[in-house]
Amino acid sequence: MASINSSLIFLALLYASCISYAARLPSRDEPPSERVLITPDIDAFANSLLATWNSSGFAVAVVQRDSKVPGGWRREFGSYGVAKDDGTPMTPDTLFAIASNSKLFLSFSAGLLISNETLANERGRNLEWTTKAQDVLPEWGLMDEEASKGTAIQDMLSHRTGLPRHDFLISSRPGRKAEMVATLKYLRPSTEFRETFQYNNLMYECLTLLPPVLLNQSYESYIAQHLFDPLNMTSSTYSVKDAESSGKFADGFQWSLRDLTKGIRGTRTAVVPYVMRNGTESNLAGAGGVISSARDLSIWASMLLNNGRHPETNEVVVPEAVVEHVATGMTIYQSRASYPELSPIVYGHGQMRYSYRGHEIIEHGGSVPGYRTQVARYPYDDLAIVVLSNDDQAYPMIEALKWRITDEIFGLPKIDWDTRYQNATKAYNAAYETKLPRPANVQPPSAPLESLEKSYSHPAYGTIQPCYVGGTHNSSSLCANLLNSSNAKLITAASDPNIPTFIIPFSSFTTTHFRLTHFDKNIFNVSMLWTNKEVREEEGYGSEGSVLTGLDAGYEVEWVNPGQEGEGLAFKGGIWGMGEGGRSPEGTGEASAEVWFKLDAN
Repeated sequence: MASINSSLIFLALLYASCISYAARLPSRDEPPSERVLITPDIDAFANSLLATWNSSGFAVAVVQRDSKVPGGWRREFGSYGVAKDDGTPMTPDTLFAIASNSKLFLSFSAGLLISNETLANERGRNLEWTTKAQDVLPEWGLMDEEASKGTAIQDMLSHRTGLPRHDFLISSRPGRKAEMVATLKYLRPSTEFRETFQYNNLMYECLTLLPPVLLNQSYESYIAQHLFDPLNMTSSTYSVKDAESSGKFADGFQWSLRDLTKGIRGTRTAVVPYVMRNGTESNLAGAGGVISSARDLSIWASMLLNNGRHPETNEVVVPEAVVEHVATGMTIYQSRASYPELSPIVYGHGQMRYSYRGHEIIEHGGSVPGYRTQVARYPYDDLAIVVLSNDDQAYPMIEALKWRITDEIFGLPKIDWDTRYQNATKAYNAAYETKLPRPANVQPPSAPLESLEKSYSHPAYGTIQPCYVGGTHNSSSLCANLLNSSNAKLITAASDPNIPTFIIPFSSFTTTHFRLTHFDKNIFNVSMLWTNKEVREEEGYGSEGSVLTGLDAGYEVEWVNPGQEGEGLAFKGGIWGMGEGGRSPEGTGEASAEVWFKLDAN
């Protein structure tokens, strides 16, 4: 069957002295011979990781408070591999989509609004971490009544609303963020309110509405005014257009045609242009929209180590109470340590907190198509490590490099983390190949396959229409046009012609199409696919070098009551992205659906 065990998905997830102002930064980086934090051994290890994993590149920044150097901060950079498909080398100024490391900017924006006394006086009441969402977001509502009424800002930031991820809802909408918030009440929860941790990007997107609602100011300009500008993070932006026009934006690489169910790793391919296009950046601004560099993030990390004060002027950028609050555990992210050297992990507001070999660490990772990032700091050791990659499968490499730098700086016996992660990755990949194969004596659905070509709707996900590959279509019909498109032809070429297949256009941040392949009776496997073939053609890049991903990202769909009253499509098998401790819907038919698409009346 199409769904992958949730614990395996979780495992997949487990994968120079300068000063702050860019105008006053040294004209060159410290050469390797003068570094003390990023040593030649670290350089060799980073390059060996790229070779072993056939990866593209890293940009690394290591920051440590050091009274013996001018400015009191030692900052060193390491650049490895290529930033672009044309061989452009990586530098400390290469720009990356930093993905979920953007969440801390959102958490700080909430904390700054909470600390704003002028705003409190104008509103006549204080904004608090415990302020209810329904009191500041007019469109707010959840399906669970207790969660709808009780959810506070800190519940949204610590992922404990009871709502699973539903990441496929991150898309452009006519009503923009307000419309997205208004549809949350149609999403089924997978746990009780505040029962357990369930990662949810949608909650962070909801909170980007606070500056517009309270100050009539865009979220992006609020972050620039209060965080980017005071720290002179001049390269950091939410604008794809600005990042691309700088010439410094790294090409993100994905593994095109990757299909682990068949043991195919795919081909590392540059995702050009970037998956978020100009004008759509706000869809993911709060949860993952920041574009930045290792140099800018070294300043950011210094501010964090300095408890919210500017690392050079010592002026308050973020109140210390806010820095501490967002880093304090609110929910349990991981209840058991995954390795002997680690502790269980708690989650605050866009920050994870645990210990590594007796040293407390506060960090967050990030992943968007083409990029992986990690920003970690050891608050009691005045040390921070930033690792940025333009390979979205680079989690094991990033973690292995982070731990090697940590071990070397702290003088700890080195642990072979690379081998550990290689073994874990092999086990994860092998699990895909043991997925339940299609039965030898496949039974057809209870209605003709062609009759699945109908319109089905969900009040939050919108309307979908499956199109039968190889079916008979009027030349001007929706399905004829879809199946004749460049994207659909690419998907069809990557599909088994012996298995009945349907393609459904579906636009979201990480998806362009659903692919349904018949499994048995009324059950279909579903892959959530993304391709940039038509975008490349439209923007003048040509179709050569297109990417197709998600072939093995499988879930399950049941065609319920075909041709009868109550017909619909029950999507399940993990498509809603519930967390550890979540519960799948019970019952049959519509009741069994994580997401239920009802047959349109017309």
